[in-house]
Amino acid sequence: MSVNIELELASMVLGPWDNPHEYALYEGYVLNERHIFIMDEDSLWLRHVHKAPHLDHLYLDGGSGGMVIASKVEGMDTRALIKTIITELKQVNGLQFLLDILLWTEDRGDLNLKLETLR
Repeated sequence: MSVNIELELASMVLGPWDNPHEYALYEGYVLNERHIFIMDEDSLWLRHVHKAPHLDHLYLDGGSGGMVIASKVEGMDTRALIKTIITELKQVNGLQFLLDILLWTEDRGDLNLKLETLR
């Protein structure tokens, strides 16, 4: 069964950086008006975003940080890669994701997922 994945081409403002007036603008693909996939230095990042008021296709960083979900992806069709990742992850349950993907991610530091909050 093929699922239609809606991705909005949009921009995201990230910052401020070292100076209060220093921001970066990234183009990426937004999923459900809450998450954006952006390319930065050959890596595909996933970040939480908020829609900018009164502006179409512009989002503000959600402040939660981001994560690299694919690296060394230069030259790949970004939209197709994102759709493939979403499709594959939709077929994985939470335990399988933890054991097969997250635990074996290279260069991963220790994480505290605080799963006791699931009670």
